[in-house]
Amino acid sequence: MEIADTICAVSTPPGEGGIGILRISGPLAHNILQETFQPRHKRNTFAPRTLHLGYIVNPESRDKIDEVFAAFFKAPYTYTREDMAEVYSHGGLSTQQAILSLMIKCGARLAEPGEFTKRAFLNGRIDLLQAESVLDIIQSETDDELKCAMEHLEGKLSRRIKLIQEDIKEALVAVEALIDFSEEDIDVDPEGAFSRLRKADKEIEGLVESYYLGRAIRHGMEVLIIGRANVGKSSLLNSLLLKERAIVTPLPGTTRDLIEDTIHIKGIKVRIVDTAGLRTPKDVVEEEGIERVKQRIPGADLILWVLDGARTYSDEDEDIYREVTHRNTILAVNKIDLPQKLERPVLAAKGLEWQEISALDSTGIEDLKNAVYERLTGRRSKRSKTLITNLRHREALHKTHEALERAIGCYERSEPLEFTAFELRDALSHIGEITGETCPEEILHAIFDRFCIGK
Repeated sequence: MEIADTICAVSTPPGEGGIGILRISGPLAHNILQETFQPRHKRNTFAPRTLHLGYIVNPESRDKIDEVFAAFFKAPYTYTREDMAEVYSHGGLSTQQAILSLMIKCGARLAEPGEFTKRAFLNGRIDLLQAESVLDIIQSETDDELKCAMEHLEGKLSRRIKLIQEDIKEALVAVEALIDFSEEDIDVDPEGAFSRLRKADKEIEGLVESYYLGRAIRHGMEVLIIGRANVGKSSLLNSLLLKERAIVTPLPGTTRDLIEDTIHIKGIKVRIVDTAGLRTPKDVVEEEGIERVKQRIPGADLILWVLDGARTYSDEDEDIYREVTHRNTILAVNKIDLPQKLERPVLAAKGLEWQEISALDSTGIEDLKNAVYERLTGRRSKRSKTLITNLRHREALHKTHEALERAIGCYERSEPLEFTAFELRDALSHIGEITGETCPEEILHAIFDRFCIGK
């Protein structure tokens, strides 16, 4: 794709810093750099892909603005596949703004959010899936999150998508050949094509299912701490976070509203939510807090049900048990540092397994974290396959799977081949949205608008 204008932007965060990076991309990049950059040592050529020390100079007044390094990169071997230039100035707001103003005065315009990466996509250097992974890398908070984003940027997921696309295209070609040349004896193997198509459909199902773990890595999972009043829920929250996040007192009902914070467990973000004690409310404020807990339970990824080991099992505990019995739940018996009154046989009779902890002195907390991790991810070994981490990708794959199921059904029921061909084209359209081949323009805008200006 040929783009006529030249863009520029500051690519480092605003404010003071050791260095500030300004980027230019487009047909005027080389000219703008030559016009504003004065090397300390006069040279006949401005060698590409080489750092040059010098000054940014106002071409009209000849005033020096900053001492910088500058580099020019010749298309197509650049991030955008256009001519590019970068200036490495001192990291100060006024310095960077002055250099940026000069670049604009010399013919560039200020880049839109994500426009450098958008040009890389439009010029065919990366596909849309890889472009999105650039932002994922920037926003990564954990090692696993960064690893997933890097795998996507390297093209591991794109290559799997391409192989699936080829299987769908092969089946479509076979079907269309049978439609167009139904009266002729042609060498077509629809059975072989559909056998590969069924395997591709299974591959898609596996990718869709991987989104649960991928979402855990990228967005985090919600763990709701519930239990009757004064069992130590807030103390457990503080112990998990290693800080005093919630107020802890001996008085039942201290926590009235939801209190949440984030921890990282083996590379997964976990949002821990402390809740009001579930009991008969004493006032309208406590009643509202308890109602919020009940509303939050269905959407939680995991319930951390806390029992007080120093108190007997009560009717309130039984009410909570009925609330969580069919949900993803871990039972934590707290206060094991105190004399024990909780009847363990009662728990065993219900088929419950539990973790014994003391939120006060952190006994058993690491084992509890491990149990939370295993329950959230459903795995006991390190993942080996590339994961889906983006909801947009999951929805596109799900629609592709549905279209393939319809296509395979039409073929197996010997329905008119035109129906099968229609569904296969629909599948290709949906899977093409992931890499950007068939992505609507409004989705492209929404994706790149999330980027910062300099990327």
